[in-house]
Amino acid sequence: MIVIVGAGICGLATAYELTRRGERPIVTERGEPFGEQSTGLARIFRIAHRRAALCGLAQRAREGWRRWEFEFGLRLLGSEGFVTTGALDAVASAMTEAGAAYSWLDRAQVTALVPFLQNPWEVGVYDPGGGALRIRRALEALAARVTLRRGEVVSVADDGSTTLADGTVLRADRVLICAGVKTPELYGPLGIEFFPHTRFTYEGGSASGAACLSAPEGYGLPIGSTGRWAFGQGDPDPAVVRQLFPSLTPVSRVDCVTARAAWLDDGGDGWCLARRGRVLAFVGANLMKFGPLLGELLSQAVLGEELPDELAVI
Repeated sequence: MIVIVGAGICGLATAYELTRRGERPIVTERGEPFGEQSTGLARIFRIAHRRAALCGLAQRAREGWRRWEFEFGLRLLGSEGFVTTGALDAVASAMTEAGAAYSWLDRAQVTALVPFLQNPWEVGVYDPGGGALRIRRALEALAARVTLRRGEVVSVADDGSTTLADGTVLRADRVLICAGVKTPELYGPLGIEFFPHTRFTYEGGSASGAACLSAPEGYGLPIGSTGRWAFGQGDPDPAVVRQLFPSLTPVSRVDCVTARAAWLDDGGDGWCLARRGRVLAFVGANLMKFGPLLGELLSQAVLGEELPDELAVI
């Protein structure tokens, strides 16, 4: 038996890939599936990162999203593109090293890609492989193809014995813990801390067709074809949003979590995989865009004795 703790993007993607390999994993979830780090309707996909290794992995993940689209019969990755206005030299250098397509933008070109933006930036980098992920749609499709069991896991022993809050013990040959904030509690220290994070959704200027955006002030993306725009900040500052997007009005919010760790890069991207006995633990930040690739790599880790190099601290 294979037990996966946590029905977020990593748990569901791994369970799906294991199912494709003929396994029958059980995914346990203490609350609503994809209700914590994976909550919300959409996420940014981007190849543009500050390290070439992550750019290369994102290129592989993009192929995975296209494969999921074919397998699920759903559109999951938009073609809006991605604009960044921060750490431009590092991003351009990493994209060049990874052999990824990109172009430089002047002020007018940035504004044309995000037309309701009151643009304060002279220059940007455009990633044509980026776009908005229809993440709720993807997660629902994954959840429909795996075995979900509601229940809170309270402990996981090295021999794979997984104890639920109701006293049930699942005797597993392998356990993968990818339960977000709960992972260090179940596994042990992993050098990561979690903090509350809020992302607001706005309406006003139509976001349909607008590119995804990353800037020192925050990050934004269109919410599918709803015409709405989501913008997240580490420390929410309404004044900054009013200055950048004067035509937009907040209509809703998503409360989730963000992560900090010494092994995350300057952009907050990265992950860590650890093993003890029959138990694997996986944590990270900004994982959604890598979902299909992480599912493949984690399924390999669960089934094999060697951990894939790509899942070392990156």
